[in-house]
Amino acid sequence: MEDIIFQYLTGSASDIERELVRNWINESKDHQQYFDECKALYQTTKVIQKPSRFNKEESWKKIQAVYYREKYSSGLIQQKTGRRKALVYAVISAAAVAVISFLVGYNAFRGTWGKQSAVHPGVNEITVPLGAKSHITLSDGTRVWLNAGSTLKYPGIFSEESREVYLEGEAFFDVIKQPDNIFIVRTSNLDIKVFGTQFNVKSYPDEDQIQTTLVKGSVSIEDRTDKAHKKPFFLKPNQTAIYYKSPLPAQGQKAQAPATGSEGSAESSEKMVITPLENPVPITSWKDNRWIIVGEELESLAIKLERRYNVKITFADESLKKYRFSGSLKDETFEQVLRIIQISAPILFHVQGNDVVFSEDPLYRKKYDKMITK
Repeated sequence: MEDIIFQYLTGSASDIERELVRNWINESKDHQQYFDECKALYQTTKVIQKPSRFNKEESWKKIQAVYYREKYSSGLIQQKTGRRKALVYAVISAAAVAVISFLVGYNAFRGTWGKQSAVHPGVNEITVPLGAKSHITLSDGTRVWLNAGSTLKYPGIFSEESREVYLEGEAFFDVIKQPDNIFIVRTSNLDIKVFGTQFNVKSYPDEDQIQTTLVKGSVSIEDRTDKAHKKPFFLKPNQTAIYYKSPLPAQGQKAQAPATGSEGSAESSEKMVITPLENPVPITSWKDNRWIIVGEELESLAIKLERRYNVKITFADESLKKYRFSGSLKDETFEQVLRIIQISAPILFHVQGNDVVFSEDPLYRKKYDKMITK
């Protein structure tokens, strides 16, 4: 496991190895403490050397020497040796299962966290649990990234007449262009039709909105629930469409568009709001190693954190939901994310198992208000 952690810290780990490290960290506080201290020591040894003289192997030797000298006696090391060997065997076994799944499965995906099954002959279903992501390639070469808590149903082999998939949750599609064979993503309320393009769809059953964001190409969106008006909506690159399952806010109230930094005007109908984007990356970056957050309220950010880390977040003070956050996250553990939130706003957190409660920090609130005022 130490070798895998080293690969992780130096940025040379594979997707499977990175996922193994993340899950190993979340297994216990000891694992998390060990990783955090190794990361801090690694960064220290990296900073004190000139870039041209930096040596990964030498830095790792220093990390090990300092860590074991300061944290463990020889007896404690021996006591944990058996557990570490068992851990290494478990890691090897998990990696072997992932490799076998990749080689044997027709639509294998990166990572080991998608549950794949046959809905009926010729149709597959993949479900990604909370706290995980997945990546699959369909029979036509179309690539699909699935976010936590998502399910995708798709045929093992597409027909020559149509390419249809059924999505519940969030996915990013990179569709192979076939002019004579349209690609359709069906959600609970919408049909999204494309010929070849890159776009993101978020359609969770517990959310009132379905969001479609176009990065490249062209898509049309049709409301299956509105039989009287079948007029499709067309998206251009760098536009996002938010469909409201329930009626839009009454006149005088403004439907909330995603925070993107764009100053363009929004186009709307009875159930659909189309908004221009300055940059779609904050919406699509969940699939990448670095997650970009721009001006997002803690209320909606908490929902994403719940899915990303498989936790349950509640608010002791409703006013905390309106704090907005911007920044980027890369491989941070959930505790590290909580501490970032804590030092960025007057918020305290209490963790018990998978349950997290956000409450106000009254002392920091006074200083925070003064900073905002100035």
